[in-house]
Amino acid sequence: MDILTKYHLWHHIYNVIESTADGLSSPKEPDYIASLVTKLPNDLTQILRRHIPNMQFKVGGCFIHQKPIVRFTSPQYAHLRRPELGDLLIVYKETKNNEDRYNALLLQAKKSNDVYYTPIHHNDQHQYILYTKWPKFEYHRAGRLNGISRSISPKSITPGAQYLLIDEHHNANHWHYPITFWCAKADNPLEASNSLATAILQLIDFQTGRTFVAKGLNIDQWSRMIWDLLDISVQSVFNRRRNGFYNHPRSSGDIISFLTTPNNEDNLGGVEGQGISIICIEGICREEINDNIPM
Repeated sequence: MDILTKYHLWHHIYNVIESTADGLSSPKEPDYIASLVTKLPNDLTQILRRHIPNMQFKVGGCFIHQKPIVRFTSPQYAHLRRPELGDLLIVYKETKNNEDRYNALLLQAKKSNDVYYTPIHHNDQHQYILYTKWPKFEYHRAGRLNGISRSISPKSITPGAQYLLIDEHHNANHWHYPITFWCAKADNPLEASNSLATAILQLIDFQTGRTFVAKGLNIDQWSRMIWDLLDISVQSVFNRRRNGFYNHPRSSGDIISFLTTPNNEDNLGGVEGQGISIICIEGICREEINDNIPM
């Protein structure tokens, strides 16, 4: 993409992201997340298709009320409270040259009065330790994943796990636009680095987030965790499907394709179940689509 295309993309994505906060009354973090994942996908699909015509895009989202939490099993951190894995997972799947590439951005939402200086308080240390040290943990409130252990490496900060700072007051900044949603790396104090609109653009360009790989026997622990979250979230979404298919196993397609294929708005509403709120973006090179059309 040239710089002008990126600017127009950013501007349109910024506008639809900001519009998701319109009309919210005394919102808390979950209200912002619910509005993002239910309102953004349709508009984002059209924006990406219009500005990147060589790709076919689909975007889906689901707000899940009960977020998974984990319990630290490393002795050094076992005394800490049990943190959430995050409030929002944004995933991108790209199909090009007959290969699939995956990228993920895990976000913990936090309202802030100053997005350029947000200290991590003592009662939030458990979340900060998770995103900066990645101690060994086991799933605690995560449905069928409960008791399963994961140990993410490296044991340091990653662009794949960041904070989503929410500026309700649009404090003065060096941008010419009032921005509600900012991304910040895990640091203390937190400091906004990119708008969420920029982060989404960088995610599909593989310039931020952390890549993960397709399911397999020997995949890394980060990839396992991302698929864990997708698996349990998709199960909650699928169980919500109507027409008599509750608790029915999926018969075709992978998890990301499932979430980006609308079905009676089922993957756009709120779900009572285990999982994490998700925005899934799928981009397929149009040459790949044409190659698969029977002659």
